[in-house]
Amino acid sequence: MNSAKVAILVSGSGSNAVSLLDFWSNTPVKAIGIWTNQMSAGIWNRSLSVPVAHFVPGADDDRLLEQWQAAGVSALVLAGYLKPVPASWIRAFGTSCYNIHPALLPAYGGHGMYGHHIHEAVVAAGEPESGLSIHRVTERYDEGPILFQMRTPVRPSDTPEELAARILKGEHWAYPRVITADLLGTELPTQLPDGWST
Repeated sequence: MNSAKVAILVSGSGSNAVSLLDFWSNTPVKAIGIWTNQMSAGIWNRSLSVPVAHFVPGADDDRLLEQWQAAGVSALVLAGYLKPVPASWIRAFGTSCYNIHPALLPAYGGHGMYGHHIHEAVVAAGEPESGLSIHRVTERYDEGPILFQMRTPVRPSDTPEELAARILKGEHWAYPRVITADLLGTELPTQLPDGWST
């Protein structure tokens, strides 16, 4: 694939969506818009290069899929989207439906494992390391094939908030690079930021 049009789904502040848009500004990958299921989501407060639209999961599934297909969208990217993805969307986009998870799957995945819940559980368990996982989306939460993982040590002094901030910074670096490489058929990242390993 020499180019790609992408739709982004968000439920919260959209910081990963911003990192995607910034990275894609100089690539053949282009987002046509951001869709959120939350009218109170922080994404609405950002100044962005693409439009943001609200939708109702379930009620708008068919309409959105038709809209995306008419626009030539070839990939669906979850950037902090916390609802199940309809089976019809997964079938339509196949392996080009992506999610990022702030833990080393398959550990700390599944229903209810998101955001601060994950980091609190990792710190409470005394895990020596944590990280992030980028995976293809399937109909089962966080169980799709893993494309890429990055690891970082959990420091003895780490609070869940400190660990979350470090992992989020890693997400902003890794997510756009991995999705772009997968869509364009280029190499996955090998030179990682300081303090990270695969």
